[in-house]
Amino acid sequence: MSAMSTPATSAPLRGVVVGALSVLVVAAAHDLGGAALPSQSAAVALLAVCAGVGWMVSTVPAGRSRLVVALVAAQVLGHLTLTVVDGHHHGPLLDPRMAAAHLGAVGIGAVAVHGAERGIIAAAGAMRRILPIVLAVAAVDTDTVRPARPVTRVDAPARLLDLSGRGTRGPPARLR
Repeated sequence: MSAMSTPATSAPLRGVVVGALSVLVVAAAHDLGGAALPSQSAAVALLAVCAGVGWMVSTVPAGRSRLVVALVAAQVLGHLTLTVVDGHHHGPLLDPRMAAAHLGAVGIGAVAVHGAERGIIAAAGAMRRILPIVLAVAAVDTDTVRPARPVTRVDAPARLLDLSGRGTRGPPARLR
C-alpha cells in the first residue's frame, strides 16, 4: 500500500506527524551539523514553523513527491529559523556537514512518515476487524446502564429563580 492510497481522513494525522517529526529532525540535524541545540525562543519559533508546514501537508492530497517537498521545506525553513533566532552564522555558504545532516534528515523523515502512514492503515484495518467481534461478545449489564432509582423532576417556584434581577439597577443617586 503506497502513500497515494492513504484515505483522505488520515490527512490531519499526516500533517501532525510531519510537523512534529520536522521539529525533531531539524533540531537534531542542526545539532549534528555543528550548531548548538536551539534556545527556548528558537525552539518555540521552530515549533511554529514546523506546525505551519504540518498544516500545509494536511491540506494537500497525499503523495511521495509532495511529502519530500514538505520535508525539504521544513528543513530549509527550520534551518533559517534557527539561524536567525539563535544568531548562528556560518557564512554565505552552508557548511557541508550541516547540509548533509539536513539532507539526511529529509530521508529519515520521509521513511518515518511513510512507515507511520502504513502503520496507521494496518492498525485501523485490524481494529475494523476486531472491534465488531469484541462488541458482539461483550455482554451489556442492563442494571448498570439504568439508574437504580427513577429520576424525578422537582418543579421549583419561579420566584426563587427570579430573585437576582429584582429592583432598580443603576449608579447610586447623586448626593446633595
